[in-house]
Amino acid sequence: MASKAYDYIVVGAGAAGSIVAARLGEDRSVRVLVLEAGPSDNSIYVRMPAAMSYPLTDQRRTWSFETGPEEALGGRMITHVRGKMLGGSGSLNGMVYVRGNPRDFDTWAKDGLPGWSFAHCLPYFKRLETYDKGANIYRGGDGPIAITTLKGDLPVFAAFIEAGQQAGHPLNPDYNAYRQEGVHIYQANIDRGVRASGGRAYLRPALRKGNVDLKLNALVHRIDFDGKRAVGVTYEVDGATHTVEAGREVVLCGGAFNSPQLLLLSGVGPSEELRALGVKSVTDVPGVGKGLVDHVAVSVRYRASRPGVSPAMDLNMFKMGLIGARWLFLRSGLGVTNLWEVGTFFRSSAAVDYANIQHEFLPMLGELMHGKVNIEEGFQYQTCLMRPKSRGAVTLKSADPRSHPSIISNYLAHPQDQRDLIDGVRHTDEIIRQRAWDGMRGQALTPGLRTMPDADVLAWLKDNLGTQYHPCSTCRMGVDDMSVVDADGKVHDTEGLRVIDASVMPRITSGNLHCPTMMIAEKLVDRVRGRTPLPPQIVDYADRH
Repeated sequence: MASKAYDYIVVGAGAAGSIVAARLGEDRSVRVLVLEAGPSDNSIYVRMPAAMSYPLTDQRRTWSFETGPEEALGGRMITHVRGKMLGGSGSLNGMVYVRGNPRDFDTWAKDGLPGWSFAHCLPYFKRLETYDKGANIYRGGDGPIAITTLKGDLPVFAAFIEAGQQAGHPLNPDYNAYRQEGVHIYQANIDRGVRASGGRAYLRPALRKGNVDLKLNALVHRIDFDGKRAVGVTYEVDGATHTVEAGREVVLCGGAFNSPQLLLLSGVGPSEELRALGVKSVTDVPGVGKGLVDHVAVSVRYRASRPGVSPAMDLNMFKMGLIGARWLFLRSGLGVTNLWEVGTFFRSSAAVDYANIQHEFLPMLGELMHGKVNIEEGFQYQTCLMRPKSRGAVTLKSADPRSHPSIISNYLAHPQDQRDLIDGVRHTDEIIRQRAWDGMRGQALTPGLRTMPDADVLAWLKDNLGTQYHPCSTCRMGVDDMSVVDADGKVHDTEGLRVIDASVMPRITSGNLHCPTMMIAEKLVDRVRGRTPLPPQIVDYADRH
């Protein structure tokens, strides 16, 4: 069934797609269609920060991928959940707001992308945010995404902050400004107690203007080409197939797994691999799906020495109802927090150039996943390796768009990743042994991590680590033969086709990927619109020299 034509078709309504569609729609003469595979984000469990575990079991709103078998982990399979709804993973994630280290972006520039230095990215970071402590040379004050500095005022959080300083880490008032390294209170994209996703802050207002349309529950099968020019897409809703034309461009914003899969299904990728699956090749772009990198993480866990250390203990349905009511009517209480209120960025050893380990701290044991509150008194330092060297790939299993691709991340395959995470875990355990924890620290769930031989720590890592849910770089931006898009997001050897999402990152950034993904979208949509980029802003930062 043929549909009316649009100027732009945006595939995916996640963090990047919501921004791209909204900014394109600022030109009222332009017609934009957004195709999203999942439903609306209209759920209290999506909007309430503390309820973020509940959507993870909602199969309508999630892509539940399996990555592996992971050879370096003894063949383990790792479940990797992504958001499939308005707002994408930004409607599902932990809302921790981290730009990355400024040096990350200067490295992108050194890799052959001079317009992607930190000086060139900073104006776009500032454009997207409203920082609750006000605008300054590093921070924005009037952007769509509200940034809240969490309170971090519970005794368990105070112990974390004090122990980090006792272990030699400076207290950092703003890790998104001059210095990333140190112990800190986290910032979150939470707007007056409500999740501030790209879908809520950008796309919903754009839909009210009339020239941006959103079609939900629409699974895109392929990009349609005339020669090497993208001219539209074919998609499915309720079992019926539709086609829609794009007069100017098709913009893929599906994320690090779905965007490469759609390129491959459409004939853009390694031609020999595609022919083996019966997919007609449009153009040979060998890097599609290659270079997958993801943050790997493991929790160092301790029980509490006494009751009262952890919040949200002994929750029954009545108490949970009170938390929900207080959030709903007063926007206060436990419901307004994501619980990841404090953290650390540090170097695993003196041999590392700049901070390569991140702590996300949970003031309880157990899992807040799948809507279950099966927790006990204690705390855990989620220890994340921020710039792993291991690389994986996303490849097709079949030419059926309903079938998930093969995803192998190769976690810990590189020896340097093993070394860095062993060192990071050992230092984490040293921090927990500081005197600030003396009144709360009980039994370690894995005793002696800081004194174990390397081989024993590595064996423990292989059995216990998982993903931090930050995949990227599968449609990498660059100038080498394995890059997929150029500095403007245009797919090599095609016309009218771009990718704008985390998959284009040349290298992974140091921290959570939601914020830099939004920055990429803000920056690249200016190129789609033919606008002159915002002028670079050179500021000093701690790792510049």
